[in-house]
Amino acid sequence: MANRNLLDSEVSYLRGIDSPTIANALERLSLRDRSDGYIGGSVLCAFPELGPMVGTALTVTVDNAVGRPARQDGYWELWEALEAASGPTVIVMKDASATPSRVAYAGEIMVTLASRLGAIGMVTDGALRDVAEVRARGFHYFMRYAVVSHANFELSKVGDPVHLDGQVVHTGDILHGDANGIVIVPWEGLSDLRGAVDAVRTTERRDLDFIDSPEFTLDGYRAMRGYGR
Repeated sequence: MANRNLLDSEVSYLRGIDSPTIANALERLSLRDRSDGYIGGSVLCAFPELGPMVGTALTVTVDNAVGRPARQDGYWELWEALEAASGPTVIVMKDASATPSRVAYAGEIMVTLASRLGAIGMVTDGALRDVAEVRARGFHYFMRYAVVSHANFELSKVGDPVHLDGQVVHTGDILHGDANGIVIVPWEGLSDLRGAVDAVRTTERRDLDFIDSPEFTLDGYRAMRGYGR
C-alpha cells in the first residue's frame, strides 16, 4: 500500500486515458511481467458510458451465509475503513460463496452510503444489483452478474489481499478501469507514465496511419516494425 494519496491532477490525467493505453504504457516501463497487473475478463464493466474509473482499492471478502445468521461486524468495518480512506476509493469484493450467481453483494442503499463515504465504484467477481439506480448516480460497477436478491450476504476480511480472475488486488492499489477491463497502475510507475503514454500514442498513430495509407504493404509494415525475415 502506498504511503500517499492520489493527487487530483493524477486522477484527472488518468481519467483522460483509456485502460488499454494505460496497460500498453506500463509494459514500456518493465515494472512487472506482461501477464500480470490486470483483472481477467470475467469481471465486466456494467456502465461503459461513465468513462474510466480511477481510484485506490479497498478490499473485502464477501459471502452468502446459507442456513445461518449473517455476521454483521464486517459490514461496519468496511464503512469505517472507507470513511478513513482518502481520495476516490474503489471497493473490491472477492466472492467466497462458491455460488456467485446466487447473491448480490450491493445495491442502491449500499452504493449511496459508499458514495457518501468517498467511493466511486465497486468491483467484484460476484454479483451486484439495482443497476438502473446505480447507473443514474454515476457510480461504477464492474461485476460478473446482476442478481435480483441480496440473499444473506456478509462481509469479512476487510483490507486483506483478494484474488479476482487471476489477479491479486491489495488495498491501496491504483485501479484504472473502463469498458475493456481493469488494470492496476503501480505507484512507482506514476512519475514515468505520462511519457510512456505519449510514446504509445505516437507509435500507434504511426502504425494506423501507415496501415490505412495507399502505400501500405505487409512487407513495408514488417520493415517499419523492425521485423526481419
